[in-house]
Amino acid sequence: MTKPSLSNRFFKFWRVKPETEVDDEIAAHIELQTQRFIASGKSEADARALALSRFGNTNEVRAECTDIRQRLETKVRRTEYFAELSQDLHFAFRSLRKSRVFTVVALLTIAIGVGANTAIFSVIDAVLLRSSPYANAERSMVLFNSYEQEGLNKTPLSAPELFDFRDGFQSMDAIAAIRPTPATTIGNGADPEQLTAYAVTPNLFDVLGVSAARGRTFRADEGALNGALFVILSDALWKRRFGADTSIVGKTITINAQQRQVVGVMPPGIRFPDDPIGYASGPADIWIPWTYEESRTANRGNQNLIAIGRLKAGASASAVTRDIADISRHFKADFPERYAGQRANNWHIQALSLHDETVGAIRPVLLLFGGAVGFVLLIACVNVANLLIARGATRKREMAVRLALGAGRSRLLRQLLTESLVLSICGGILGVVLAWVGVKLITILNPTSIPRVGLASVNWTVLIFSLGLSLVTGLLIGLFPALQQSRTGLAGALSDGSRGASDGRGRKHLRGVLVVAEVAMALVLLNGAGLLGRSFAALQRVDTGFSAHNVMTMYTSVPRSRYDSSGKIARFYSQLDERLAATPGVVVASGVYPLPMVNDGWSGSFDIEGVPKSVTEQPHAEFAVAMPAYFTAMGIKVVEGRDFIGDDNLAHPHVAIVDEELARKHWPHESAIGKRVNALEKEGEFATIVGVVRHVRATRPENDGGPQIYMSYLQHPQGMLYPVVRSTLSPVAMMNFMRSAVKSVDENIPVSKLQSMEAITASALSRQRFNMLMIATLAIVALILASVGLYGVMSSLVTQRSREIGIRMALGGQPNDVRWLVVRESLWICVIGLIVGTGATLATSHALKSMLFGIAVTDPVTYTSIAALLFAVSCVAAYGPARRATRVAPLVALRD
Repeated sequence: MTKPSLSNRFFKFWRVKPETEVDDEIAAHIELQTQRFIASGKSEADARALALSRFGNTNEVRAECTDIRQRLETKVRRTEYFAELSQDLHFAFRSLRKSRVFTVVALLTIAIGVGANTAIFSVIDAVLLRSSPYANAERSMVLFNSYEQEGLNKTPLSAPELFDFRDGFQSMDAIAAIRPTPATTIGNGADPEQLTAYAVTPNLFDVLGVSAARGRTFRADEGALNGALFVILSDALWKRRFGADTSIVGKTITINAQQRQVVGVMPPGIRFPDDPIGYASGPADIWIPWTYEESRTANRGNQNLIAIGRLKAGASASAVTRDIADISRHFKADFPERYAGQRANNWHIQALSLHDETVGAIRPVLLLFGGAVGFVLLIACVNVANLLIARGATRKREMAVRLALGAGRSRLLRQLLTESLVLSICGGILGVVLAWVGVKLITILNPTSIPRVGLASVNWTVLIFSLGLSLVTGLLIGLFPALQQSRTGLAGALSDGSRGASDGRGRKHLRGVLVVAEVAMALVLLNGAGLLGRSFAALQRVDTGFSAHNVMTMYTSVPRSRYDSSGKIARFYSQLDERLAATPGVVVASGVYPLPMVNDGWSGSFDIEGVPKSVTEQPHAEFAVAMPAYFTAMGIKVVEGRDFIGDDNLAHPHVAIVDEELARKHWPHESAIGKRVNALEKEGEFATIVGVVRHVRATRPENDGGPQIYMSYLQHPQGMLYPVVRSTLSPVAMMNFMRSAVKSVDENIPVSKLQSMEAITASALSRQRFNMLMIATLAIVALILASVGLYGVMSSLVTQRSREIGIRMALGGQPNDVRWLVVRESLWICVIGLIVGTGATLATSHALKSMLFGIAVTDPVTYTSIAALLFAVSCVAAYGPARRATRVAPLVALRD
């Protein structure tokens, strides 16, 4: 006999097999007709043949009758099923209303588990799963130079490299480039405003596959040097700055003191790069066309272009790999000093998909969060399952009576599962509300470290996920309790405990196993939180090399159209420096570019006077330009020599200051003072080293960085600067003075990023802080749930053993001995859970490795401390029921 399929067995109430009675009825009808023909004088053979002929096609009749019978039976069965389901639902709601404490606890537990998972899924959906607004996103790749040295694994391209890539990548039909453009301001009759702008090749939007919502994108002939000036606006800027003016296309606006014609407005949500790509870290307000043709033959070391290539239709990854190999071979042959040998720090080309570049770094973190909230949900399920098992002990007589009165086990099982599903769906609805709040909190706590997090919302996809999760939760929490209760027999119900409710040995062991699982999962989360907490504490203790206390800073840039010479730029910032220094309460004022901890990295190779260039070794350093007294303002110790002074300007020979690391590396047994370096790779333009300072962690506290060279800003004006002011004033007062100082020098220069250096340093740790807070919050929830679960099991155990405890007390048992008897059982459960949880932590600890700083994933201090904490919590959770057990009077316990 063929075994029915799983789907047929699972949905059997939707289908009814054809009844064999149809064949019997057909046979009876034919037999009756045959007998009539025999009675009229025909032979038996002739009578049967005539009866069959009159009846017609037997198979067709059988099929028609079977179909009618099946439809009728199916209709009846469905009606019966929905009637039974309605009864089950009414009974479930009535039963839950009677047990209000149980219902409230279970609903809150499920809501926490489902809500946490829904909130994290909404972030995962926005960051990892949601499709890109760019039509060609799946065919787009980001191209980088990559070096072995730390911090240089994703280095932008120079203009000559860009054009070589365009010629060499046969697997791509187009390559575009973008570059943040500094000193971009907008006037238009209102207060000047600092915008995030990008100079882009005209084909950028064609490569990405996006069109303008109004107007058009750039044409291929736009962006040439000395050509017409155009601009495209983002939808956000168009609405905010221009009031969504529908006639904006064709108008001219003032940008960097230049008139540019608006040719288009992009659709909402298009602000490429919407997420950080390399050093392009902010969503665009405007895009300016630039061909970079004038830089085709420029210095290959001026690497400031981020390249985005579009794969040809049908191009494979192997084709890209072949192109990279061919280009690399040509580069190393034509420019060995830059691309070959140790001098090039094992240079190679890196090509990443646009999706991987924008969200690849955050994917492991989100998956870790997903695993953590999964643990929380499992702990919640275990807790509710334990509650259902404990509740089932009080319903054993009810179940036994139902079975004795003829209820089938499958019918009873369905009723119990209906109760758990009602509980889980109601908890899931409450969980969606908690998820909505959670998404808002995640957005507030994490404004920058997770890309696209602002797009997270409780949408239809998330709601469907939450519904599915609630159904799965209902099955998880209800299956084992339902299976146990539906097996109850009348004799078993009477013999398992003659007085009161009793769990029985099987239920007791199952609940113990479930609590062990709770403790183990809670320990995994607590260990993760402990490791991240200790890592964050280690980061906060890192000596960054500067003092952020009482230092305020801001970002300013000047338009090149008005400040068109180095002298003009230097004069503007010298005047600003003087105004700031003259402010009452200011100790010292200066400026630098780039500012430490703002992720505006600037590095490159340099030459040392008297040291011939070598193919095997290329000196490399991080660069910065600083105003006079910068090291005093930032609290950076001058180890040898002096700080920059006002005479370090264009009228005097170039000077430089290096850090201890560079001095120790290149002049280990002598002073670096008086040595000369060329940090800009301009022929013959050497600067004399006049000072050696402490090393500064310039990018992030966890990144030590490389050697550093500082040049005088007055000799190398960059058009942008971060003024820094050390004062005794309050931050609010200093902000007002700094704004006024800029306006007094040039009222058309905007101020942005006005904040304290302490806030900037704290922001550099935002991702680590967010990771720690998320895991710590989930770990605390897990600890509470595990504690509640353990308390519930021990409380139930005490209730079930009240007669035994009463007998022990009546026979002279001491209260301390009885309390220890109860606590000991709890501690055994805890110890087993700790052993299992420690093993699980060690097995999964590699997921945390990339998120830790200054601490090993197997840190014994963390593991021991967390185990001791959980052990102590378990003791507290067990002591309450144990203490209550000794307060029961022996006579009362024996009578109950």
